[in-house]
Amino acid sequence: MKTSRRIFIKQALAGSTLLASGQWLHAGRQTSVLQETAAAPSVIRLALIGKGGMGTADTNTALMIEGVKLTAVCDLYDKRLEDAKRSWGDNLFTTKDYKEILKRDDVDVVIVATPDHWHQPISIEAMKAGKHVYCEKPVVHKVEEIKELVATQQQTGCYFQPGSQGMASLGNRKARQLVLSGLIGKVNSIEAKFTAVPTEPGKYSIPADASEKTIWWERFLGNAPKHPFQPQRFFYWRNWKEYGTGIAGDLFVHVLASVNFITDSNGPDKIYTTGGIYHYTDGYRDTPDIMMGYFDYPDKNNVGAFTLSLSANYVDAFSKEWGSTYFKITGNKGMLEVGWDKVVLHTIKDADLRAIEELPAIGQGIDQAKAETANKVVFQTENGYKGGHYDHFNNFFKAIRTKSQLTADVMFAVQSAAPALLSYKSYQSGLPVYWDSGKLKISKNRKRR
Repeated sequence: MKTSRRIFIKQALAGSTLLASGQWLHAGRQTSVLQETAAAPSVIRLALIGKGGMGTADTNTALMIEGVKLTAVCDLYDKRLEDAKRSWGDNLFTTKDYKEILKRDDVDVVIVATPDHWHQPISIEAMKAGKHVYCEKPVVHKVEEIKELVATQQQTGCYFQPGSQGMASLGNRKARQLVLSGLIGKVNSIEAKFTAVPTEPGKYSIPADASEKTIWWERFLGNAPKHPFQPQRFFYWRNWKEYGTGIAGDLFVHVLASVNFITDSNGPDKIYTTGGIYHYTDGYRDTPDIMMGYFDYPDKNNVGAFTLSLSANYVDAFSKEWGSTYFKITGNKGMLEVGWDKVVLHTIKDADLRAIEELPAIGQGIDQAKAETANKVVFQTENGYKGGHYDHFNNFFKAIRTKSQLTADVMFAVQSAAPALLSYKSYQSGLPVYWDSGKLKISKNRKRR
């Protein structure tokens, strides 16, 4: 093992120890220096922009963190604002106009859980207004929006974290530690999937009161093409490319964020994706319900150059053993199966239990190696683990309070989002796309290794 490799592993594993304590440092990555701000308040005052299913789940999880108070909610649909007061208190300030949220002095942090085409504009306005931002993935709708988002974060010094919560899970943290320690050798391939149980085509639940009187349709459209009011587009916006990218921005980005974190990578340099609309052929979507992609990653820090094969399927009723997400990371000395709360290590030779025991502790049971055979070791979280979603918010708020740096910062966000969005571009064109993750731009075709 080369000296540089040993130094990198030592630094990375030190980072894993800090991860366990909630202080997020990402070994080998550059993060922007945050501007000095006033001491963080004992109570972090939170506002939600976009009270759909994910925004509601985000807020409920955020409120599990001690010292977080919800003060305001914005949504374009009247009933959601009424539901917000019923769920979180009549004293909430509610509005259909997010600009009113950004003007308020009683808001420190905003959750941006809108359709994708609103992520970047609202996030930029929020940071310019001095608000820290937790933005749902993929944080931008087009790769052309990336540079302004990054520049705004660097100029304002506000904290910005993407909502790719799986990367913060104990399973992903353990997998990162095992990969960077060299226990499976150099990575050469990763298989991943993200699935969802199918529903019957045409079965779209639309509230009876949904109309242009109860929904601010023009604001929903924003910079998207003009279109007559159609409630399916409002409530199921992920199905249309004008507002999202379907599987690419909804599911692929989760996997890419986790892979980038586990392998300490900046992302792939070649992307090719295919798929189609095979099940939901009812006319209420123009984005695929099945996608399969291949992402070529260059070697970084001698972890290994590898290809990620990624499939996402909205019509999978069978892949339930590991939940909706699953990773298989293969190296030349071993292989990992990775879930949010469980990791299984398979080795070619007998597992090096001593080396495993010497790794820094992460906690919550994930360090307890259970050797099922000489070549198979299982790591499982203990009962009561609150999950990656909780961990992700906890890390975000701790960073704000302690003025420490984030792992899932704005650069991490866009380096995960870009290949997801480019996978949709590849699907549309039928051609591979080449990406320069350092310069954050599409690059010329590279030579094969």
